Amino acid sequence: MAKEQTSKPENDLNARVEAEEREVAREAEKVAAELERAEGELAKARKEIEILKDKYMRLLADFDNYRKRMQAEVESARRDGEIKAIRALLPVLDDLERALEHAGAKPETIAEGVRAVHQGFQRILSGLGVEPVPGEGEPFNPSVHEAVGIVEGEEDEKVAEVYQKGYRYGEQLIRPARVAVTKKKEVGGGK
Repeated sequence: MAKEQTSKPENDLNARVEAEEREVAREAEKVAAELERAEGELAKARKEIEILKDKYMRLLADFDNYRKRMQAEVESARRDGEIKAIRALLPVLDDLERALEHAGAKPETIAEGVRAVHQGFQRILSGLGVEPVPGEGEPFNPSVHEAVGIVEGEEDEKVAEVYQKGYRYGEQLIRPARVAVTKKKEVGGGK
């Protein structure tokens, strides 16, 4: 009978060990399944990352090409604008050279030639869209006039004299007109 008593605790121990082993095996299967699922998700995420990285690299290359193309187009437009302006100004140079050639023959005609060159140059500027800023008799406008002097006049803040013409290109001011501005003459014992 003594053998039976020692066997039972041993059997209980073996049963518990087997039960724990089965539980550990079930847990290991769950962990293995979870690991397999996680590895699948990781592989899917890595593939998605590769796809997104490829899209990013293509987009970056496209943007770099766009930037280079825009730089080239801006440079080309700037060059075309400069060439247009130079071509427009070359007739003035031609007229000045002709005036200088004929100045030796008849010095009195130089003023007439300079006047013609001046008119031609004004036509060229006008054709390019450059217009003079309004001058004498106009109200003083600090956005297009630079006051360099004050003179007495009938009204306050009128352009009395233009020392240097101003020009604008469309709405953009190229150079302000340098002008003398009127200040109303004080009558009586004022300051």
